[in-house]
Amino acid sequence: MKNKKSTYTIVAISIFIGLLHFVIGPDYQGIFKHFVRGYLIDILLPMNLYLLLQISLRKNTSVNKARITGATSTVAFGTMVEILQFYKIEFLGRTFDPWDLFMYAIGVGLGIAIDLTIIDKFEKQGEKNGG
Repeated sequence: MKNKKSTYTIVAISIFIGLLHFVIGPDYQGIFKHFVRGYLIDILLPMNLYLLLQISLRKNTSVNKARITGATSTVAFGTMVEILQFYKIEFLGRTFDPWDLFMYAIGVGLGIAIDLTIIDKFEKQGEKNGG
């Protein structure tokens, strides 16, 4: 990342998602209980993983290659987790749900959207300011 604002933004998002994960927890009983307990983290964690991968991947590769690698790696990891759960192997969860694969894709899509809007804006500002 050429602009520290990009990295700080991604770290802030990561901290927020981590805190949200602890606040919600498995005993959440609030609004949209089924969605929040069943799918929200399945959207937010892949989004976060994609963004975190961008910090490290862009040090060694082009932005487009980093985006493709980050997106495919994140979806592949989520798919592997679901396949393991399908075969009753507990890894980052224990219940196979085919909808989780869709939620992972939504999460990566949100990560890409944040990357193309917010992060890209900061990176272009960094280029204008000389680094």
